[in-house]
Amino acid sequence: MDSRRVWRASEALAARHLESQGFKIIDMHRKIAVGGVEVSDIDIVALKNGEYYAVEVKAGSADVDAVRQIYVNSKLAGMKPMLVARGLADERALVVARELGVELNILPDTIVVDVNELREAVYDAVYSALNDLLYYVTVCDKMSGEEIKIVETLASCESISDAAEKLGVNEGELISQIAKLSNKNLLPRGVPFRNLVLVSRIIILACSRGKP
Repeated sequence: MDSRRVWRASEALAARHLESQGFKIIDMHRKIAVGGVEVSDIDIVALKNGEYYAVEVKAGSADVDAVRQIYVNSKLAGMKPMLVARGLADERALVVARELGVELNILPDTIVVDVNELREAVYDAVYSALNDLLYYVTVCDKMSGEEIKIVETLASCESISDAAEKLGVNEGELISQIAKLSNKNLLPRGVPFRNLVLVSRIIILACSRGKP
């Protein structure tokens, strides 16, 4: 799911969560203008016990920047500030929220999207993964013999140490070689070793099919 759709789904979850707590959703995406100039917007305007809340929604964890943003927006809108998020990025966010009077409303781990949103999220995740993997079918012709040897070794190993031993290098040297391949977009960057093994197997399979 792309970032905009994730954001929209998160807003829908946040709205339902607030309603379950007795809030009334008054508005979504309310624009904030200063001197006739639009400067920001509020994700959700909610009402409870006669108090209006400017609500910022985070698809992930609440961080200091999000706390500051909703604090400023709430002051401009003349409302109480609230941040709805999946969790806390770190302790600093909690400290700043307390100092600024921003209410943190953390979504429970059990809250889920509806069936259609879940189906869409799964579809998008699978599509994205397959799209990323299939790219590596095309890299065979871009690799030197030495690079293919490294990939062949990765494809047959269960650990970085095992691969380094088979290639006759230390782990640091192999990691450096993998980084060079990643910089050339011949291997994925910053993924677990098992992902490197999977991609390497795809590359070797594509290479073998391309041979006469």
